[in-house]
Amino acid sequence: MPAVRAIPITMNMSDIPPLASADLAEGHGVAVQIREQSVFVCRSGGQLYAVANRCPHASSRFEGGKLRDGVITCPLHGAKFRLSTGECLYRSLGYAPLRTFPVREVDGKVLIDLSP
Repeated sequence: MPAVRAIPITMNMSDIPPLASADLAEGHGVAVQIREQSVFVCRSGGQLYAVANRCPHASSRFEGGKLRDGVITCPLHGAKFRLSTGECLYRSLGYAPLRTFPVREVDGKVLIDLSP
């Protein structure tokens, strides 16, 4: 997986275009900083996802984590989360779900909605 780059964004909008769709190849992701929120944006299984860039277990960032079939694996402890729902796939561990954000592609741009 190529190095993940941080893209600082400072806009007062809920939908923010942090990067071009072409920047997200299948199985890869990038970290973007939007206001105070670090977001991991990735493409897996042909779908685009945006999740909080912190594992709920140990606050590890997801850069370097494995992406496969709509699931991200935390690079620190190996916890797996479903990107579409944030659900931890190891329910017996009791990890909180991962925060997810609505994301879409419009005119070649990736738009992330951070509204509560």
